[in-house]
Amino acid sequence: MFKQVVTYFTLLCFVISTSGCASYQFGRLPSPYVIDHPQSITQNDVSVVAQVMNCDKAVTTFDCEMCEKKIQPVFIVIDNKSDSTYSFAKGDVVSHYLTAEEVAKKCARSTMGRVLSYGFLGLFIITWIIFIPMAIAEAINCPKINSRMRADYADSEIPDATIGPGRSLSGIMFVPQFTSDDKLIIPLVDRATGERLLFRFRDYQMPFRNNEESMKKDKPEVDTSNKTPKSNISF
Repeated sequence: MFKQVVTYFTLLCFVISTSGCASYQFGRLPSPYVIDHPQSITQNDVSVVAQVMNCDKAVTTFDCEMCEKKIQPVFIVIDNKSDSTYSFAKGDVVSHYLTAEEVAKKCARSTMGRVLSYGFLGLFIITWIIFIPMAIAEAINCPKINSRMRADYADSEIPDATIGPGRSLSGIMFVPQFTSDDKLIIPLVDRATGERLLFRFRDYQMPFRNNEESMKKDKPEVDTSNKTPKSNISF
């Protein structure tokens, strides 16, 4: 009986220390310079990078299990070395993209979430004896962590913007989770002529995916058509 109590208490302490509002740490984003990304595509002196983060990279960067929440972070870099001015809009890439605020809400720390994570342990009185004082402390700590998370996610999000000659733009775009053979198309619109440059990225150009089968595919397609595709993510 004593051994069972010790085992239970040890397990409980482990769960408490590894879940909920215990900690939060925002990681480093990839380099914002095109030169550091060999997978970039260049058209008309405009270079674009799109890197889809795998599950491990997403956790390391955002301290959130985004794969479990069906969220796919995509790191984008746009470097305009042309004489033209281009506009970028997240809605042109994926109409149903997720804002940083929406993602932060899905990833927010919750004191009650810790209780639910205990499962059958939550049925024991001792769990609540330990949990109640911890919950009081975390009622103060959780909002602070969630506020930091919202700020970090918002700062990392790529904005809709106009990119002038010699300017660049970079950041994270959050989209619904991709399937195995998705293609990502990033359109840029010439502000003077209305012409669209379409930067088409195949799965094997997205190194964070770690998809070995994708490396066997053909070279990337570059589409300079003025027509807007019905969907910029192919399923």
